[in-house]
Amino acid sequence: MSAPVAGAALDHVHLCVRDRAKAQEWYRAILDLRLLGPGHGDVADERPVFLAPAATPTEHCLSLFVGTPAIGGDRNIAFRVAAAAFADFLEGLLTSLVIAQKGGPLGPNHVNDYGLAMTLNFLDLDGNELELVTYQTDALREALA
Repeated sequence: MSAPVAGAALDHVHLCVRDRAKAQEWYRAILDLRLLGPGHGDVADERPVFLAPAATPTEHCLSLFVGTPAIGGDRNIAFRVAAAAFADFLEGLLTSLVIAQKGGPLGPNHVNDYGLAMTLNFLDLDGNELELVTYQTDALREALA
């Protein structure tokens, strides 16, 4: 028996944030996500704004709603990047805008090496759990050496 929906792919994730304007700026500054489409100036709090990667500006990635962020459980949102972008992210961590998932400054000592993938877990301004992941592990290990 075949699945009733074939070819499904993840389209976007909903996140609740307390201050949407600040969250939009944080996601732009840290993950290079930009507003998708026109008409975001007067969006009511109960309606989302949509963010997309600057490199692929038509690919919806996050929907930001104003509300109380989720807490508890394993609820990471992972962003895949090339090894070079991962290394650049680590090198640029001189900002207090990025903190480790368990608190405190995020740094190279927080990189997780799972063999197949390497990850870095951190929080946004509202405590939403995010993860940077690369599958170009040999290149990242070389960059970190």
